[in-house]
Amino acid sequence: MSHPNQPEYFTINAVCPHDGTTTSLGIFENMDAVSYRLKRMYTSCGDEYRVECHHLSTAESEAFAYNEQTVNRVKYRKDEAEKEAKLKEYDEWKGQIKADNASVDIELPNINAEYQTVEAS
Repeated sequence: MSHPNQPEYFTINAVCPHDGTTTSLGIFENMDAVSYRLKRMYTSCGDEYRVECHHLSTAESEAFAYNEQTVNRVKYRKDEAEKEAKLKEYDEWKGQIKADNASVDIELPNINAEYQTVEAS
């Protein structure tokens, strides 16, 4: 079983070849029951059947999963709000840096005046 502490149940669904609708033919406790039911059925060429596995879930396990999901959603919203606040603060800080630098004109030195190019002879 892929889910611990949850029993598996199997269903057989017949698929209509004309419109693709499905009809449930039964719910079974194991694959042996499924195979015996398939052996009992009258089938013809082109019939299509689908065997699906389902896990029985209890209210306790669903309540636990719901509470866990709710906690994770609240944590995610809190983390996103913190991230947005930090991003806004960073954008404001970055805007102040740009404003401070815009008021000061930075002049680059003229390197041609300090160094002269000498021709090779």
